[in-house]
Amino acid sequence: MIKRLPRWIIVLALLIPGFSGAQETGWITDKNGCKIVNIAPQDGESADWSGDCRKGFAHGDGTLTWSMSGVVTEIYQGSMAEGYAEGQGKLWRRGGAYVGEWKRSLQHGRGRYEDEDGSWYQGEWAEGVPHGRGKMRTPDGKVLDGEWNKGEWVEPDAMPNRT
Repeated sequence: MIKRLPRWIIVLALLIPGFSGAQETGWITDKNGCKIVNIAPQDGESADWSGDCRKGFAHGDGTLTWSMSGVVTEIYQGSMAEGYAEGQGKLWRRGGAYVGEWKRSLQHGRGRYEDEDGSWYQGEWAEGVPHGRGKMRTPDGKVLDGEWNKGEWVEPDAMPNRT
């Protein structure tokens, strides 16, 4: 049986850019004319990229600072390719941080998200959601360890016999 995620993980999903994957993607240009993919465009949003700009797109290692009406909301430090977060990177935002692998500006590969309420998920990600082997600690201290399928924890007794 697949267990639905508790309400707090849905809130977590909304806090991580690209986590839900259901939003419209756009592009934003920083003050130097460098384009960056914008997974969840919002009015009043701006971005500033400190790294190289190749063929008009953020590329290589650097720091990407997102702001809303002049107030910093997120900071990504890591690798970019053709305007996308790609490879290793760290994302900090109010409420939590993600450190790990990225693919086309979505969490993809191995990574860890920690929330300020003490909850966390560490393990495999695919297209912005926990997918594969991982471990999660809920705000109340419960630990879920095992397989995840598209953001949902697969209870151990529901897994097929692998012997």
